[in-house]
Amino acid sequence: MRQKERRIFLHSPYLKWSFIRRQAEGFRSKYVKPANHLPVPIIEIVELALNISPYPIIGLMERIDIDGFLTRDLKNICIDQDIYMDERREKRLRFTYAHEVGHLILHENEIRKCDFRTPDMWIHFHEDFLAEDLNWFEQQAREFGGRLLVPPNELTSEILSYRDKINEFKSQTDSEEDLIEALSRLVCDKFAVSSQVIQRRIRSEKIWPKIKASL
Repeated sequence: MRQKERRIFLHSPYLKWSFIRRQAEGFRSKYVKPANHLPVPIIEIVELALNISPYPIIGLMERIDIDGFLTRDLKNICIDQDIYMDERREKRLRFTYAHEVGHLILHENEIRKCDFRTPDMWIHFHEDFLAEDLNWFEQQAREFGGRLLVPPNELTSEILSYRDKINEFKSQTDSEEDLIEALSRLVCDKFAVSSQVIQRRIRSEKIWPKIKASL
């Protein structure tokens, strides 16, 4: 009779958002010169400064519904080949890299505990988390990546540079959500991220009340 495979149940560290943001700011200060340079050259940082190599995999997104993942030895980011090769998806690639740097900085111990290099192994790694812990594991890396690529002060300044557009949009809609969505499309290229990332940063950083107070 085949022996049942031993499972390693993992727990995501419960990190405060303030701690995660300090880690992102510290990382930017170390690797981005000047620290407020935009867009953050995350691809160059990952591949040249951190010496983490991309490992394109055909159909990764189709098979396990993720863009990429960091290998246990922290030397490769396995990435969906279509995303890696398509210049039109560079914003998505940049955020995937920033997200995986978040795992590197915040979750090195958890990643090193499991042996995974292939998509199937990555699935087993995620199965070793309880649902709530897995949710925190991914949210923490997402918060790190967002804060790294979209510094809040620079985002606030960039939005305020569109005062005329803000007033124009306000005359067309009473919906704050529609207004934030429209502004996000305006400023996202400055940070080389998607408008959805900008929307999340506006909400997560509570930037909109500061914008309204400055108008």
